[in-house]
Amino acid sequence: MWIPLRIKEAVELARHRHRIRQIDRACEMELATAKTSDDRAKAEDRRQWETSLYVDQIEAIKTRRLLRKANSLDVPYEYPSEDGPVWERSPQLHTWHLTTVGYSAVRRAIRQERRDRRESAITWAGVIIGIVGSLTGLLSVWLSARGP
Repeated sequence: MWIPLRIKEAVELARHRHRIRQIDRACEMELATAKTSDDRAKAEDRRQWETSLYVDQIEAIKTRRLLRKANSLDVPYEYPSEDGPVWERSPQLHTWHLTTVGYSAVRRAIRQERRDRRESAITWAGVIIGIVGSLTGLLSVWLSARGP
């Protein structure tokens, strides 16, 4: 059965977030029963390691979704590289995803492109409505001058 990508991604995001909550609850219980600071540190490290996989998957989905929007609008964006502040490599998945700075820069570019397209459409709509109104007026004058 075919499921739209947007719905599939939303379900996947919800599943990953739910799994993170489960890991957090399990680690909270483990932290509560930990007797030494070494046990607490191990529990925190395990929590960090297990949740980072799901956080990376969430970031990858959000990045893919945003870049699809950017590509559909022909918005240019910086390609992944080690030296830029826009991209970072996932430590567990070894994939690239946008940083907070990169995410906001691409979103800003998408909003600007949509604004530019909307302004262009509004301008053309005004011109077309003006022409149709003029033609309607001319037709009315011509029909009334022609008489019955």
